[in-house]
Amino acid sequence: MQINSSSTSPTIHARSLFCRILALIVLISFADQSFSRSVDVPLDYWGYRFLERAETSGWFSHLAMRNRPISRRNFADILEQIRQRDEQYPCLSKADRGLLAQLRIDFGDELPANSRHTLSERHLFIVEEENGQVYFDLKAGQSIIINRGDRYNPNELLSESLLGGIIRGQLGNTIGFYADVRNSVTRGLPDVQDEDENFDISKGSPVVISGSNVYQDRAVAYFIWEKSWLRIKTGSDELRWGPGQHGNLSISDNMPPAPQIALSTQFSRFRFSSVHAFLHNTLAAKYIAGHRLDLRLGQKFYLGAAETIVYGRRDVEPTYLNPLMLYHVAEHHLGDRDNNSLSIDFTWFPRRGWKLYGEWFIDDMTSTQPLFKYFGNKFAFLLGGMVTAPIGIQDLSLFLEYARIEPYVYSHHDSINIYTHYDKIIGHWLGPNSDTWYLAAGYQLGKDLYLQGSLERLRKGSGKANTRSQPENGTGKKFLDEIAEKQSLFGLQAREQIRRDLFISIGYTFVQTQNANLQAGRRSRDHLIRFELSLNY
Repeated sequence: MQINSSSTSPTIHARSLFCRILALIVLISFADQSFSRSVDVPLDYWGYRFLERAETSGWFSHLAMRNRPISRRNFADILEQIRQRDEQYPCLSKADRGLLAQLRIDFGDELPANSRHTLSERHLFIVEEENGQVYFDLKAGQSIIINRGDRYNPNELLSESLLGGIIRGQLGNTIGFYADVRNSVTRGLPDVQDEDENFDISKGSPVVISGSNVYQDRAVAYFIWEKSWLRIKTGSDELRWGPGQHGNLSISDNMPPAPQIALSTQFSRFRFSSVHAFLHNTLAAKYIAGHRLDLRLGQKFYLGAAETIVYGRRDVEPTYLNPLMLYHVAEHHLGDRDNNSLSIDFTWFPRRGWKLYGEWFIDDMTSTQPLFKYFGNKFAFLLGGMVTAPIGIQDLSLFLEYARIEPYVYSHHDSINIYTHYDKIIGHWLGPNSDTWYLAAGYQLGKDLYLQGSLERLRKGSGKANTRSQPENGTGKKFLDEIAEKQSLFGLQAREQIRRDLFISIGYTFVQTQNANLQAGRRSRDHLIRFELSLNY
């Protein structure tokens, strides 16, 4: 533990430094009138699914796909590539052309003036002044959840209501900004008590109890400064690195939004990104720093490499603020006390309509010990593929992914350095000592209706990121231990856009479990049903 000569809390120092950097960015922004603003597209936006299919089909090529969220400007550039290709070599189905037209309306502000759709994006209302514009949108949703089976006694009938707002805009010709605030209430949870109210961030996001109602909120808010060669974002937002679609190993959307300072630069064949974020826990100040390099090696092969470091119990390390510094080297010079990791991934398009990808995540590794038997060899990997228009069915997509996380991955001997934010793992949602096979088929039946079926086989052994970092005895490890929970899941989903930006969906999942809760011989069969109505106006 570092001993500070000052009595001021390290967390206060960190926040102070963050504010100073933010102030510097704002000053630079106002000093440069050639600013080109472009905020990011939220990770839950429906258009990402269209881009996945379009990239696999060979309709565009772009470095941003493995580093999300994608900026609105890059999203618009991709849409323009698809439109131009379809004009030269017609390749889109009727459903795809309808989706592309709707997306071009949503990103009309970022498209070239001579390529914009005749219609414009819908907003709740707009404020336009000489020095800027602000767009206001409404976010609302209502879900009914039915859970029945051996794990639910009594059966559950839940209601989830969501209401929020989105603000996006620009100040003068200097600053872009974005804020998305949501509040949800869940009704119907059995035996809810006032003591279930939670503000312990080690147990997750805050929960407020009012009678039998459970309230939770979520917010992202940030500023953007951008030039053709450099982009800086400061504020709170989500992050996802890597090619995985069912999960990511290094930084995933399992990680809740975090206050961060991020920068990126992009050229025709490479993209470099760096981030320093503040993580929530109950122990002391905690941070993650990361940088990622994406390379395009021809039109059919992408290579990515990322490095992260989790550290805490002290002020912000200036060395880790340096985006070009190798954290592995820096950690050694700082006493070898932090949690450093490395990931390498690839995406390959062997032929049009085919995509293969993989990721290798190294938490700790030594070549002097057996790879699969020594506990200190902590790694994870995933492999996947996607096929569009198989056997000539143009609007059909098939998707397969396997992920395996070895025991003790994401853990650390110092509790401050566990690879978590709140109670969520920053990497893959599975957690250590687990694996999963996931197979899905999706069909776009017209512009507005999407159907999907999925099969998953999941195995989960003992141990979590915040429990053990090494065996209780000896130095060996055994994947999945003697008893592992095994789940087989079968899912169906239908999602219909009944009016512009008004979606209704129904999903059904059957779950069969063996050794439930790691209890040998305990079995369960469960049926999960979800109805949802959502609006983004």
